[in-house]
Amino acid sequence: MPRPDVDAVMTAIDQLLAGAMDEEQMPAAAETMRKLFNGSKACFASVGPEPEDWIAYATNPDISLEEHCFGELAPEFVEMGFALRGIPLGVVYRDQEVFGTEALHRSRVWREWMRPQDMYGGMACRLADNGEAFWFFDVQRGERQEGFDGEDAALLGKLYPVLRRVAELRRHIGRVTLQRDQARGTLDRLALGITILDHEMRITYANERADEILASPESAAGLRQGRLFARQPADQRKLKRLVEAAQQSAHDPLADHQASMILRGSDGVHSLSACVMPAPSSACPQQHGKVMIALRRLETATDLVACARQLFDLTDTEARFASALANGSSLTEAAEAQRVRISTARTHLARIFQKTNTRQQSQLVSLLRSAALPLQPR
Repeated sequence: MPRPDVDAVMTAIDQLLAGAMDEEQMPAAAETMRKLFNGSKACFASVGPEPEDWIAYATNPDISLEEHCFGELAPEFVEMGFALRGIPLGVVYRDQEVFGTEALHRSRVWREWMRPQDMYGGMACRLADNGEAFWFFDVQRGERQEGFDGEDAALLGKLYPVLRRVAELRRHIGRVTLQRDQARGTLDRLALGITILDHEMRITYANERADEILASPESAAGLRQGRLFARQPADQRKLKRLVEAAQQSAHDPLADHQASMILRGSDGVHSLSACVMPAPSSACPQQHGKVMIALRRLETATDLVACARQLFDLTDTEARFASALANGSSLTEAAEAQRVRISTARTHLARIFQKTNTRQQSQLVSLLRSAALPLQPR
């Protein structure tokens, strides 16, 4: 059987490194390795005791690996995976050597998964441990193909450092991707608009609330060719100055630049508060600093009753009184609206003071008007 030349090996290494940085390239990397070893199928996989440990990038994408791994065959896959735990990292092994040919062919995994895909002889190595889970690479030969020999094993052994690096990078990037997705999900729950701008005021990130604010034609700020702008010329000039100052301080570890302004709506109603600050600095000092702007509509909280209940453990009645006071009603007006005596209203107010740790009605109103929960309703 012809051996792969240097170009074929280098092409495989290039594809492996591409897959390490881009998950979508991993099936192509598996396919390149299958061709390199003239195999019937190849697979990069992570196995472990938890469902989140199971990851696979394999050739033959028309066959549902997930359906088998997480279906009825899951216990058998787990048992076979843990049989490999004692094999040192980088040591090339063959399926028959580990499981025994007869025992392997009696297993449901071989009968229902491997044999239908012409997987009659496998060569593999463990790549990296991740707690109880581990990554491995496996390539198979078909029923009518010759088995793997010593030269095949030697080539796989030489490729092990690259394969190990691929597994480590995929694990690291997968963790970073999860953290990024969790952070984005959290930011999308905020009632604040969060935007990140480059040095030309182009938006490089915006959460859901920011998208909503900037898409409204009535908003005091919007987008023009991907750039943030204030609708009032005077506000635009001031906003640019604040952004430039924040950019200049982005790489200064001693700077603590943070500034706020009001962006006025054209109708005098739909105004925004804007807090401008440097975004976390880039690892590359030559890059321009980015700026984060938090946008919030200047409007009274729409559900102060719910906020008061959740934040201060007020009863429904107390929360309605507190909301009425925060919205400008006097205690007498609040009592009339709730159809209770003024003495009863004073009792409610005393309990509200106690629960909110305030002593005066003005303190209570100030606290409630700033206490709106910064979460978007779902």
